[in-house]
Amino acid sequence: MPDFTVLIIVGVVVLAVFLIYNLAGFLGKMTHGEGAKYDAFAGGEELPPARGKYHSELFVYAALFVAFEVVTLLVAASVHVYGYVWPLVFIVAAGVSLSVMMLWFVGTGGAELG
Repeated sequence: MPDFTVLIIVGVVVLAVFLIYNLAGFLGKMTHGEGAKYDAFAGGEELPPARGKYHSELFVYAALFVAFEVVTLLVAASVHVYGYVWPLVFIVAAGVSLSVMMLWFVGTGGAELG
């Protein structure tokens, strides 16, 4: 006869979590009303208006600088490795990732394709 102790333990845990979840929902604070004060996650307070989309060109330049710096450090660190395999691997991987970064840069409006 197979041992069902693991299944019994899992079932008890699932049942306990289900009961605690329903008990907390039953005992929790219920709000009724209209308006922004009663929206979900408002906590009974008026929420400030949502801010507009934040766009910073400085972030785009900083992200590109970090990407180029990491690639430069990887290639510079791989120069003293015996053979040409690792520098070539890093250069190819860097070329692909920097191409993706530049396409992202153009997509954000930081530059235009000529």
